[in-house]
Amino acid sequence: MTKEQIELLGQILGIVATLIITSAYQANTKKGLLMIQTPGIAVLCISYLLLGASSGFALNVVCVLRNLGCYFVKEKTKAYYAMTGALMVIMGVMGILSWEGYISLILIAALVANTFFIALGKPQILRYSIIVTSTLCLIYNIVVFSVGGILLEAISVVSAIVGSIRFLIGNKKKVS
Repeated sequence: MTKEQIELLGQILGIVATLIITSAYQANTKKGLLMIQTPGIAVLCISYLLLGASSGFALNVVCVLRNLGCYFVKEKTKAYYAMTGALMVIMGVMGILSWEGYISLILIAALVANTFFIALGKPQILRYSIIVTSTLCLIYNIVVFSVGGILLEAISVVSAIVGSIRFLIGNKKKVS
């Protein structure tokens, strides 16, 4: 395959990953979401690999492990929090090992923070954090020019904003 064909395949896989991951938002349970989202992240890893985005590849491999851990380890236990801390450290190390320049630092910060906020288990706080972390990931995806990554993070930011507004409106109606 030529370099252009590899890049095209990487872009196509990124779009496929976006479709898989965003379809996970229709799941009714956290485990259901993880069952759909995790293979989507794996496809995204391959996309980043083909696009030469080494930090995107390495850090999303850790995100696959994080999702598997979240699926199998009981929430709000010592093991869950230990796993979260270990994954955050591993993300930092993988980010350094796959360093692409300062753009890697943006992705490291975003995914480490996202992992922390997922562990808190508070949906509204997670929504607020996604506005920031997905914006940082969006910047990374623009720099490495991952069409699927750009779409995914833009959808995530808009979805988090809409979800936060709906939550706030719902709470105001309850108070009235």
